[in-house]
Amino acid sequence: MDKDKGILSGPALFGLMFLAFIVLVLRRPDIVMHAQPWAEDGVLWMAGIYNDGFWQSLLKPEAGYYQTISRLTYGIALLFGLKQAALVANIIAILIRCFLVGFIVSKRMNFIQLRYRVLIAAYLILMPNVAEGFVNITNVHWYLSMYLLAVVMANDAETLAGKVHDFTVLVISGLSGPFVIFIAPCLLFKRLYTHGGVVNAIKKISLFDVVMAACCLIQITVILTSPAAARSNAPLGASFSMLADLVSCRIIYGSFLPFEMARNMAAHGNINTLLFIALAAMLIFSFIKYGWRVKSIILFPVLMIGFALARPLISPDQPQWPVAFNSEAGERYFYVTNVALACLAIALVSVTPRMKTQILVAGFMVFAIFIPKGFRLNELPDSGYYQDVSAFEAKEKGEKVSINILPPGWAMKLIKK
Repeated sequence: MDKDKGILSGPALFGLMFLAFIVLVLRRPDIVMHAQPWAEDGVLWMAGIYNDGFWQSLLKPEAGYYQTISRLTYGIALLFGLKQAALVANIIAILIRCFLVGFIVSKRMNFIQLRYRVLIAAYLILMPNVAEGFVNITNVHWYLSMYLLAVVMANDAETLAGKVHDFTVLVISGLSGPFVIFIAPCLLFKRLYTHGGVVNAIKKISLFDVVMAACCLIQITVILTSPAAARSNAPLGASFSMLADLVSCRIIYGSFLPFEMARNMAAHGNINTLLFIALAAMLIFSFIKYGWRVKSIILFPVLMIGFALARPLISPDQPQWPVAFNSEAGERYFYVTNVALACLAIALVSVTPRMKTQILVAGFMVFAIFIPKGFRLNELPDSGYYQDVSAFEAKEKGEKVSINILPPGWAMKLIKK
C-alpha cells in the first residue's frame, strides 16, 4: 500500500468520529432512546458490581478469562444510577467503535492512503450482520481486539498522549477476552521484520512487548486454572463441506450482503467448496508474499475463527455449525473475519496496477446497493426493565428482586442496598 502524506486536521478527525456516532445511533435509535441491558450486561456485569462491589467483581474471571471492559464499563455506568446505567454503557460501547474509526483515519495509519482508510472506517460503521452485538458491552471485546490489532499495525506513537493511548488499549483489550493471545504472534512478526531478526528483536524488547506478554500470561493462566465454563453439549456438526458452506455464507458473502441474501448465495455446496479453496489459496499466497502487516491481518482472524469454531456457543441443543449456516445465530464470531476480509479486498485494490479509482467506485456502489436493506436494525422489545427498576427502588434493604432485561426471558437478580 502506498504511503499517504495527507493528514486530517483535528476538527476533521473529530467530525468523522461524531458522524460515526450519529450513523451508528441511526442504525438502531433505541440503543440511546430506550437503552436496556442485554444478556450478560445485566446478569453478570451490572448485577455483579451492584451486589458485590466494583473491585471484587473486577477481579473475577468469567467464562474462563478476564472480561475487564464489561466490568469497568458498568462500574462507571452504575455511578449514574440503575435507570441510566444501560444508556451510559451503550454510549461507551458506541464510543469505542468511534475511537477505532478515528484511529484508522489518523496519521498513525498513514502507511495506507487516506481514501482506503476512509473506506475501511465506513465499512466498520455500515457492515451488515451485526445485530447480535449492536450495540452492547457484552460483545464490544470483539471490536477492542480489532482496535488492539490496529495499534500493533500502526506507526509507533511519538507523543506521550499517543503512548498512553496505546497502553490503555493494550491493557483493556488484553484483559477483555482471550484475543490478545492471537494478536501476540502479530506483534512478534512486527518485531522480527522491523528489528531484523530474533536477536535484535530480543535486544530491543520494549515495555509494550512486556505488557502484552503479561496480558497473554494472565489470560492463559486463568484459562488453564479456571473451572471449565459451561458450554453447549450439542455436537459441532463439523465436516469439510460444512466448513466450506459456513465460510462462504458467513464470511465471503456475509461480509458484504445481508444474511438472507448471503444464505441464498451459499445454497450451492460445490461452489462453496471452490470459493473456500480459492480464499484459502489467496490467503496463503498473500501471507507468504507480503509484509508483516498483511500477515497480521490474515493471521489474527484465522487463529480467532479457528478456535471460536472449535468450541462455539451458538445453540444449546442442535449441531453448532449447521445452525450458524442456516440462521443468523452466532454473528459475533464473524465480526473480526468480515472486517479483515473487507480490509484485504481494499488492500488488493490498492496494489492493482491500473484503474484503482474505477474499481473502488464500482465496488462501493455495489456494496451501497445493499446498505439500505441491512442499515436499519430492528429495535428490541420493551423488557419491562424501567418499570422493574422503579419497583426495585421502593423495596426494603436486603430484599432480592428479579429485574427483566433483554433478550426476552432473561432477568438479573439484585439485592437492594
